[in-house]
Amino acid sequence: MSIRARVKAACAAAVGLALLGVAGCSLPSPQPSSTRTFDGYPVLEPWTQAVRGAGDDAANIVVLGDSVSEGSGIEDHLENRWVGRLQRGLRERAGTPDCPTGAAGYHGTTSVVPADYRASTLPDPRTTGEITPLTEVGPGGRALQLGPGASISWPVDARSVDLGYRTRPDGGTLRIEVDGVTPTPALAIPTGTRSPRPSATEADGTQTRSTGERRVWSSEDLGPGRHTVTVTNASEAGSEAPVTVTDLTPYRGDRDRCVHVLDASRSGVSARVISQTPTYLADSLSLDPDLLLVPLGFNDALRGVGPAEFGRVLDSLIEQTREQGYEGPVLLVGWFVPDWGGRAPAWSLYLDQMADRTDHEGVSFIDLSAVLPPVAFAPDGVYLDDLHPGPRGQVLIADSLLEALAPRSDLEGANAPRTP
Repeated sequence: MSIRARVKAACAAAVGLALLGVAGCSLPSPQPSSTRTFDGYPVLEPWTQAVRGAGDDAANIVVLGDSVSEGSGIEDHLENRWVGRLQRGLRERAGTPDCPTGAAGYHGTTSVVPADYRASTLPDPRTTGEITPLTEVGPGGRALQLGPGASISWPVDARSVDLGYRTRPDGGTLRIEVDGVTPTPALAIPTGTRSPRPSATEADGTQTRSTGERRVWSSEDLGPGRHTVTVTNASEAGSEAPVTVTDLTPYRGDRDRCVHVLDASRSGVSARVISQTPTYLADSLSLDPDLLLVPLGFNDALRGVGPAEFGRVLDSLIEQTREQGYEGPVLLVGWFVPDWGGRAPAWSLYLDQMADRTDHEGVSFIDLSAVLPPVAFAPDGVYLDDLHPGPRGQVLIADSLLEALAPRSDLEGANAPRTP
């Protein structure tokens, strides 16, 4: 067996080791070998308490990520993305009664479904009429603007749904139909607002004026099985007023309870872009997180943001979450070592910057490069290319995060991860 083959085999075995500490995979290459451990349990205690109360109230993780989290390259079985697998694992660990763990929702996912996935492999809802993508609003910046008469439809396996939309000064009227029938009484939602109020603060401290806010319409019980939810811009004839639709979330009796891992990611986005777009962050935070997961950095590095600048971007992003009212824990996630050659500085330098951000109150860091195999030496099927996990990689990510985010009692005793 060649040295490279032996290393790949060793890495594959190391992935099965516990999360806390170094995986024990030594590589004959210039790639960094992490020696960090995860010790963020005190910071995550509010999250642990939320999970313990998930029988009565929802415990929400909001993932503010990029294509790795949105699931670029996954074409079928959206439930196999790491966000879905993590949700199922946390629900099983929590042991909360009547919290569904099987695949359903929209093409298998029970997470937030955007109006427009930005990963080309993921299945978008069906649209008709004049449609314009909007990148600055909606969880993950994946909203659609509907011109008069335009519509968007989601087929879902759900008992109820939440429909996210945005108000705007020139907003028209939304009409919502379920299985071709308008709920009674007839539902028409005006989205216009004539007096935008001051809201977000830019990174330089200047105030912007809000173009509106994300709001949610919640359906009543739709009954079991498959349903089609259609949203139409029903503005009056001759009107040019647009409407903005941001997302849909399917439920199966788990609205306002159980653990939810909510996808607010977008393929191609960087931490710098999010820090410069207050509405993007505000709409993602409107999902009411008990824990904010921030797995970013790949796109920053590839777009010329150096490690030191990346650290400052993270500072700004963390500060903005607090300014916008989020007081819960923030967990920065450092991904596996990519195979980008000389296109960007060493990934270890960006991991160092994430680790340094833990001097912020309520911020912790988990370094998954300690347990996930580097792209250059990974077994077949773990990654699709130099940046994106394949189906096996999605499983490894979910399983690794589960060990850190499951209720603390589940990590003690016989099932506790071992620290080398």
